[in-house]
Amino acid sequence: MDVHEALDAWQAQYSGQPPVGFMLRFTHEAVWTRVHYLREGMEPATAEEDQKTAARFDSVASSLFIGTTVLVLAIHLDPRREATADLQALGAKPITPPESWIKALGEYLPDPSRAEFVAATLSWQRGCLDRLWLSVARDLIGRIAVFCPATGDAFCPYGGGADLFVWGSERRSKLGERFRAWLPSTKIPGAVPQRPAGDMVAERR
Repeated sequence: MDVHEALDAWQAQYSGQPPVGFMLRFTHEAVWTRVHYLREGMEPATAEEDQKTAARFDSVASSLFIGTTVLVLAIHLDPRREATADLQALGAKPITPPESWIKALGEYLPDPSRAEFVAATLSWQRGCLDRLWLSVARDLIGRIAVFCPATGDAFCPYGGGADLFVWGSERRSKLGERFRAWLPSTKIPGAVPQRPAGDMVAERR
């Protein structure tokens, strides 16, 4: 499956929404769960904590994607200031974002002229994105999403955790049991963004 076919699958699965976890939380809440923040407090993470976060990303993503073809999507808000080399090494190439993404992102793109959207497909193997996970843990890169066209699952990591979109209640339940210690026991910290207008997407059985 090439990038364009996988991108079409994303558009169909996620109703034309951009690959940004905190936005998909509201439009696809029925299939959403979250990996817990690694730590509390505002102090900068240590190198050991960053490695631990990256290892968690790989463990959870591998439980979803092992042996499948995935689409890796990234939004560089400003490529000149982000760590883009690891994505380039994976073969990620610039893509033209769908109009629906630009419309939904709105003010999230402070300077659309600098933003760059890139994508690559690859066969998932444990550890294949280790360097990328570390860049995410260290907040050195913009938004990342990994999507499996075969299952519809998506993994959207950010500095302190990850938004997961897993289709099938039984599969979500098994994921929760396996990674119970990493799932949040309290509400998401910080202000809750206003829900966008429009209907929620129900899970397809």
